[in-house]
Amino acid sequence: MSSRYYKEGCQALEKGTVKLWGRFVVGASGAIASQDCKGFSVALNASPGTYIATLEDTFMGLLMFHANVIDAVAAGEGKFAQITAEAVATKAAKTIGFTMIATDDGLAADVASGGIVLIEITLKNSTVAY
Repeated sequence: MSSRYYKEGCQALEKGTVKLWGRFVVGASGAIASQDCKGFSVALNASPGTYIATLEDTFMGLLMFHANVIDAVAAGEGKFAQITAEAVATKAAKTIGFTMIATDDGLAADVASGGIVLIEITLKNSTVAY
């Protein structure tokens, strides 16, 4: 379990859920120009569009990962995030790997420079089972 107290307010059937939110601005070649993430950080792993989110705490499991792109190019192709690796319960790693995928051809692609990626991560923070 995480070593911090998280604020309550999420009504869920799953006990001990934690939601983390963050955002990063994409620079040249998919690099991260700036980020504002609470409870995790994001780093470019490889171009095109492959990133690693590193959590500050260890959790029992990953319930959901979602990324949405505010594209800097008005007529740009859509992008969605595909999870490629997950190790949120491993103290040495605490990571989620993801790749941005272009909706037009299904291939890994960088978000255009100036684009913003919004991230929501939902985690299990309890060993309680129903």
